[in-house]
Amino acid sequence: MTDTTLWRQFAIQRRVIWALVMRETITMYGREGLGVVWMIAEPAMFVVGVMVIFSIIDNPYVNGITVAEYLAVSYPTLLFWRNGTNKVTKAIEVNRALLHHQLIRPIDIIYARILLAFSSAAASFFVLFPIFTFVGITHLPSNWFNFSMGYLLIIWFSFSFVLILSSLSEISESVERVSHIILYLMLPFSGVFFPLYVVPEPYRDWLMYFPLIDAVEFFHHGYFGPQMPTYYHLGYTIFVLIVMTLFAYTLVGFAIKRVRINGG
Repeated sequence: MTDTTLWRQFAIQRRVIWALVMRETITMYGREGLGVVWMIAEPAMFVVGVMVIFSIIDNPYVNGITVAEYLAVSYPTLLFWRNGTNKVTKAIEVNRALLHHQLIRPIDIIYARILLAFSSAAASFFVLFPIFTFVGITHLPSNWFNFSMGYLLIIWFSFSFVLILSSLSEISESVERVSHIILYLMLPFSGVFFPLYVVPEPYRDWLMYFPLIDAVEFFHHGYFGPQMPTYYHLGYTIFVLIVMTLFAYTLVGFAIKRVRINGG
C-alpha cells in the first residue's frame, strides 16, 4: 500500500511539474510567431555569435584545434548554469499565487524552471553539434562514454548551483541583485574560453579545486581525447558535487519555509 501511494505521489508530482513547464514555456516564449522554437533558437544564436566573434582571433589551440571548434564544444556548457540561474532566480516569489493550488509545491516551481532552462540548453547543443560536425567545424567525440559522463557532470554541477542561488535569492533580495555579477565572474573559471593546459602552475592546481572546470575538462577529455591535454580530479569532483547537492537541498528547505512564513 505504501509503495502504491508513493508511486502515485510521484505520478502526481510529474504531472504537476509538466503542467508548470508548459505554462512557463507559453509565458516565456508565447504562442505566436516562432513560439517554443525560441527555446532552441535563442541559445543557438548565442553560441554561433560567440563562435563568429572569437574566431576572428587567429590563435588556434594545440594540435590545430581552432577557436571555432573549441567554442562550439565548450560554450554550450555555460548555458546550463548561467541561463538556469537567470530563469530560476526568484521563481517562487513571482509564482506565489500558484501555491494556493493544493497540488503545487514550491519545489515544483523550481524543478519546472530548471527543466525548461536545461532542456533549452541541451536541445540547442544537440541541434548545433551535428550541423557543426557535418560542415567540418567539429568531429565526433574521441570517447563517447567520457564525453557523455562529462556532459552529465556539468548538468549535475549546474543543477546544484542553480538550486543554491535560487534558494538564496528567495531568502535574501541581495543575492538576486549580485547573482549577475557572480555569473560574470565565473566565466574565466568555467573552462569555456580557455583549457587548463594553457594555465601555468601553480594556478592550474588552484583552478582544479573548482568542480565546474574539472567537469568541463573531463568533457573535453571525452571529446578531444589525446588531441588536447586535459586535467581533472574525477573522484574529487563527484565528492564535491554530492556535498553541493546536499547543501542545495538544505537551502531549498529554508527558502520554502520562508515563503510559507511570508504567506506562500
